[in-house]
Amino acid sequence: MADATLVDVRFGWDEALFHAINGLDVGWLDAVFVAASSREFGAAATLGFVALLSVRLERQVLLPLLQLGIAFGLSDGLGARLLKPAFARLRPSYALGDAARVLSPAANVGSMPSLHAANAFAVATVVVLAWPRAGVVALPVAALIAVSRVGVGVHWPSDVLAGLAWGTLVGLGVVFGTRGLLTRWRGRASRR
Repeated sequence: MADATLVDVRFGWDEALFHAINGLDVGWLDAVFVAASSREFGAAATLGFVALLSVRLERQVLLPLLQLGIAFGLSDGLGARLLKPAFARLRPSYALGDAARVLSPAANVGSMPSLHAANAFAVATVVVLAWPRAGVVALPVAALIAVSRVGVGVHWPSDVLAGLAWGTLVGLGVVFGTRGLLTRWRGRASRR
């Protein structure tokens, strides 16, 4: 049953792309989509990036790890508490009924932005800014997580694009914001 406060907003290109991805119905790909959509996959990927940065950056890893935690928290927290209620968009799994293949059910709490996509790109952005070469892994993993949400039937492609934009902006804001604050703090400390 759909939440009466959510609105069924559809765009022609969005619905067509949803059906193209969600309707693939390829056994191994469905399994990849379900796995990539799981919280366990997201947690394992994040821990893998934490380990990678820890090995690569050694003593300089503390700031990127702090940035990663802040970016994830802001992306998820503000996305869930502000953006999803503001957009109040019905998930395709509820809007389309039997026309959507739902491989991984999700509560009908709104679909825009995809917080899986947002959080994945917030993490990937911080990781890439901390160690750019990690982008060859971090960005494809984030993209896989994002696309998997359409594949399992719980997000429109535009939800995923909004999540990508939101997470990237949060990641950039946290990294450059904390760098700016540290520069100011160091400047003040050196004047004393």
